[in-house]
Amino acid sequence: MLLKRTLKPFEHVQRHRHSWGQVIYASQGVLSVITPAGRYIVPPEQAVWVPPFVDHEVIALSQVQLSSLYLDDTQIGGFPPDCTCLSVKPVLQLLLQEANALVKSEAGVIDPDFKDSVMRLLMVIRDFMVLAPKVALDLPYPKDKKLLRITEALLADPSEQRTLVDWQREVGASARTLARLFKQQTGLRYSQWLQRLRLQVAIQMLSRGESVLTTALSLGYASGSAFGYMFRQLMGVAPSQYLLAQSTVPKVQCQK
Repeated sequence: MLLKRTLKPFEHVQRHRHSWGQVIYASQGVLSVITPAGRYIVPPEQAVWVPPFVDHEVIALSQVQLSSLYLDDTQIGGFPPDCTCLSVKPVLQLLLQEANALVKSEAGVIDPDFKDSVMRLLMVIRDFMVLAPKVALDLPYPKDKKLLRITEALLADPSEQRTLVDWQREVGASARTLARLFKQQTGLRYSQWLQRLRLQVAIQMLSRGESVLTTALSLGYASGSAFGYMFRQLMGVAPSQYLLAQSTVPKVQCQK
């Protein structure tokens, strides 16, 4: 099933789960998808795969044109077992557009005359998604209470400059222990986790029209160039190039 809708800025789809896997894609605007395991930022040209029975909520960080594909994993298998951020390249965008064109309404009703065609198309979309490059827009949450104290403080203030040596006095564990737990529970080093967080916030700020310099300074960087280096390392392009690319993303039209 396909579902299309427009979300207003800061509109919140409350936490829920369902028996179908879901591909969440915004053809316009930026979304935040939150699960017990972490937070995912979804700008245009990106998508998030949410497996069946995973609790998740969605927050629109700007006005969003949302497309969701609900896929029966028992009929169309082969998707990742965990939530995954994926790059949505032009070919996949066109496939999503074709799938949307076969849907009669925002309720996600498929025209019976095209049901077989839609199912074959969804399988092709699945194959493209499996092969799509993974992107570093997920922020995995740790489970250890000491680490949660740290990550909650960082989420509240991404410009935080404290190191694990600083944090060890506050949470009652050595920097070496904290570093080991961070890597074990998130797959990232502390510095990498903080970079991911800052990247997520940066994309939100840039999508709202904030300047590169304002974004850099608010995230604790001493200059726009230092921020730009981090952004290029994780996204492969400079912030200015990223903004230009987002402004020219082909829009998947929602039928009314």
